[in-house]
Amino acid sequence: MSLATPLIPERTDNLGPLTRSRLRRLAIGYGLLALCGLWLAASASGSGLQAFGLGLVFPGGGFIHFATGGIWSVLAHLGCALLSALLFVISLLLWFGTGNQLAPPVVWLGSAVAAGLMAHPHTLPGSALLVVGLAGLTGYGGVRQFRRNVAARRARLAARNAALENWPAVATPRDTAGLLPLVKELSEEDLAALRFALDRALQPVDAFEGFDIIEQFQPSALRYQINNLGYVLSLANYTHLPAMHGWLHQAQRNLIEKKQAHRVWQYWALENLWGNLNRNPDPVARDNVMYSGWYAAQLGLFEAVTGDLRYQQAGAITLKHPDGRRFVHDYPGVVRQLVANEDASPFCLFPCEPNWIYPLCNNQAVVGIKAFDRQHGTQYWNSVAARYRANLEREFVDVDGHMVLLRSTRTGFTIPGLSSSKEDAIFCFWMHAVFPDLARRLWAIARAELFLPEGGGLRLKPLKPWLDPGNYRFNTAYALGALGMAAAELGDGDALSAVREHVDALPRVHTGGVLSHPGCSIWTHAFLLKMRLGRANAMADLVNEGMPQAWREGPVIAEARYPDLLVARAVSDGVALEAVCYPGRGAGIHELVIGQLRPGQRYRLDGARDREGLADASGRLAVSLALEGRQALRVYPAP
Repeated sequence: MSLATPLIPERTDNLGPLTRSRLRRLAIGYGLLALCGLWLAASASGSGLQAFGLGLVFPGGGFIHFATGGIWSVLAHLGCALLSALLFVISLLLWFGTGNQLAPPVVWLGSAVAAGLMAHPHTLPGSALLVVGLAGLTGYGGVRQFRRNVAARRARLAARNAALENWPAVATPRDTAGLLPLVKELSEEDLAALRFALDRALQPVDAFEGFDIIEQFQPSALRYQINNLGYVLSLANYTHLPAMHGWLHQAQRNLIEKKQAHRVWQYWALENLWGNLNRNPDPVARDNVMYSGWYAAQLGLFEAVTGDLRYQQAGAITLKHPDGRRFVHDYPGVVRQLVANEDASPFCLFPCEPNWIYPLCNNQAVVGIKAFDRQHGTQYWNSVAARYRANLEREFVDVDGHMVLLRSTRTGFTIPGLSSSKEDAIFCFWMHAVFPDLARRLWAIARAELFLPEGGGLRLKPLKPWLDPGNYRFNTAYALGALGMAAAELGDGDALSAVREHVDALPRVHTGGVLSHPGCSIWTHAFLLKMRLGRANAMADLVNEGMPQAWREGPVIAEARYPDLLVARAVSDGVALEAVCYPGRGAGIHELVIGQLRPGQRYRLDGARDREGLADASGRLAVSLALEGRQALRVYPAP
């Protein structure tokens, strides 16, 4: 396969039309507010109203009106002005972090009112000029920095397009017959790493032992940990264990049920109230793609890999509020709500926190929609795809090709400095199932900037510690996981080998047969697992192709006891089952149940204690294994 990797477009405008219109609207609004404030400062007879007017021009500007008299009076009022400005910055961070749109105007207006209530008889001559100058300098500094950033990005654009290699599409690896995707065996280390996810998923649904409990608004929230673990297990089911049901399907169901716990979605009551002025606590409604979009992807991947349609049923997703209210949903309803939000949003992409649009979260939503369409023959994605892509490229791709991590739908603002090739690698992994050409471009940029040729392969440049969003610590593991999972998905074996060398050097702990990396969040562990479990086109194939018929209909491991019996490979060709098993708690006799057999058919059991067995009327057969280490098992019809 050789599909062209598109160059980064050379844009005449640094901003998309919607972003520019939002910024223009904000500038006009501020201009009108400042003019009102200056009119009050110039025409009002009382010093209180004059100070209030200056407070409208700049946060804390009203206190400067009274910065006169003795040294202590000057310092006190300047201190109030500085405190107001600091509180305003904090309110902006709160707005960013929790979607609280009330905080910035309340702080700004509150400081103006507080200054106005002072109403001192003595005022500082020329205070209006000082406040206007302060506002002007702040605006000038912001515009100047923006232009410098754009110039730097434009310079990178030319260099990147000149060096941009045409990263080709890579074919899905196939078995020897060339009919089915290749299913490789997990190494013992990979199996120990997978147990990190399984242990957390297979605990009781209402238990959260081993999860990072920090806050529930930003990336460390439980919802993201649940989703990431669910994605990992669906990927493992697809790439290494397509014939493993039992504890692997149960683990995925547990995580879907965990997402319904009130402690996971209770944050939305506050965010919706202070961000949208809406008292509805239901997280599957307006906006909130960070809950509904990520959930849709988890549901879609689970359904695609298991064939289990239970979440199609009305009421399958029931969110119970402590006050007795119930918010009843299902997978089709979640998809319809996502599309309704996309239709209603001018950007098509719609917010996570109220006001803030994250393209990555929207990409999860698209994966959930596309998976649903493929499995049920609907056309939800096709109804919005063209508009979605157009807005994605116009409003959320920077002039140098980086993805814009977030944008304010109300103001057009973004937070500079958050984009990087490491973050683009995460987009690359998920975007490959939706817009493979854009995914290849992102990977080609990351590959050119972060890797160096060495000895016929690649060497990863030294990485600085990066903020782990799952626990807010700094490490290199998060970036390694992001690069590794993208390299695996894009089929870049050289880059994957280079990343694996660094991953192998990470601090690690083996406890009870489970491999973990101390100090790393569930986010990072999930990224590293996607690297370990992935293969070329794995996520794209799962979303767009799903399970081959032979995998869906052939023999499977229907039951096994976790962690007593671990499975490193399980695959069927439609007739026979091949599996590799390990003891999880020491050597001994272990049983498993094979399902989806032909009722009344006698089967050969190579590797089991018994040489043959008879499938019962329900197509099931109990098999006993003597496990001391690795044990291959093959189940096939007896001649």
